[in-house]
Amino acid sequence: MTLILASGSRYRQQQLTQLGLEFMAISPDVDERVLCGESPEQLATRLARSKANAIKTKHPEALVIGSDQVCACDGEIFGKPHTVERACQMLLGFSNKKVTFYTAMCVATADNQWLEYLDQTRVDFRQLTHAEVERYVVADQPLDCAGGFKVECKGLTLFKAVHTTDPSALMGLPLIQLCEWLRQAGLNIP
Repeated sequence: MTLILASGSRYRQQQLTQLGLEFMAISPDVDERVLCGESPEQLATRLARSKANAIKTKHPEALVIGSDQVCACDGEIFGKPHTVERACQMLLGFSNKKVTFYTAMCVATADNQWLEYLDQTRVDFRQLTHAEVERYVVADQPLDCAGGFKVECKGLTLFKAVHTTDPSALMGLPLIQLCEWLRQAGLNIP
């Protein structure tokens, strides 16, 4: 069975590599703009589905994994900062607040089943100073990460608490649910 990760994210690729499976990673061409009135949950789900669909259309025999993550705080959606200045501004805005990450996953199986999952992880940020945020951004360079931090690196130093049922979801791919679906599809996962 051909396994395809519908993502150009090196972080999701690293996560899937941890499982010891052979897979291809193909970056889908999907418009990621927020639609008018779209909630963070709806956006994450739509994008995960769109990514899986874009690749499944070209590889109908494959098992395709699409995933997307949306960061929300105080009713506002935050994406990837892309610049040091924006990352610092974003993190300072999260200081002493609760930020929710919606990580959606859509798996299109080889027999054309469409499985969808949405993880909700809440991160409680501690009180942050400008100097701490600048040091952190320089150290981890989280410019391509939703929310402007890398939980798998020094990002944990910014938090008071993380509330989740799947800690891997905060990195971009909910591996607990994914492993269940892959086992059901017949892949050998420990």
